[in-house]
Amino acid sequence: MTAPGPLPSPGESVIRIPGAADRDDLRTLLRRLLRLDEAAVVRLTSSGDRMRVWGRTPFGALVVRVLGGSCPGGDVVCGADHLLTELDVLPRGDLEGRVDPGMPLVSAWQGLLPPTDGFTRVEDVPAQVLLDLTESGREAARENAGPAGLPPSLLDQEALTVRADTDHPVGVDMRTVFSMVMCGFVPEKAGRAPEGEPVRVSERGAWLRLDARFGTAFRRTDALTLEPLR
Repeated sequence: MTAPGPLPSPGESVIRIPGAADRDDLRTLLRRLLRLDEAAVVRLTSSGDRMRVWGRTPFGALVVRVLGGSCPGGDVVCGADHLLTELDVLPRGDLEGRVDPGMPLVSAWQGLLPPTDGFTRVEDVPAQVLLDLTESGREAARENAGPAGLPPSLLDQEALTVRADTDHPVGVDMRTVFSMVMCGFVPEKAGRAPEGEPVRVSERGAWLRLDARFGTAFRRTDALTLEPLR
């Protein structure tokens, strides 16, 4: 799959999310993103009756969740806070789940989206490992965070290595781990994931991809920017 084309011009169309469960899932993701960044924006892309909700975390990873729905022109950028407010005031009985995306924020989204296919599975790791790493990272953050926030050395730290016993190990940094867990993509209760719950690690070129039950995180291993795959 190729990266989406240019963003559409503003129009009168609305976002449509007909399923109540999908709207609840979107609310959860938006609240998580806003907790991390009160000025968060999201990019929605759709094809047919499936919609991807993309967000960039302050840790440097790109996250996405797939829902049932569609958006204007198949591609729109809007403020996470505006979208959450619109969802919360959605009139009862609106079976199409029509939501006004508000003022388009095209300039707030820098860079292209990563490819969504063509990835090669590297290994599945226990979801609990990511929860444990996040808790350890939070402890380290409480001890080391300064006025500028978390130190880059903590975020850039290779927290997990998969395929470690080969000539081509794959490292997963804390930026990606934090993004997965803090966006709620790993199911957990009181810090414990379900027994045997996996998180899949995949790669394609310079792209690293982690898939959990509720969403996906992407990171480039050669840069912090979201540039197209070459």
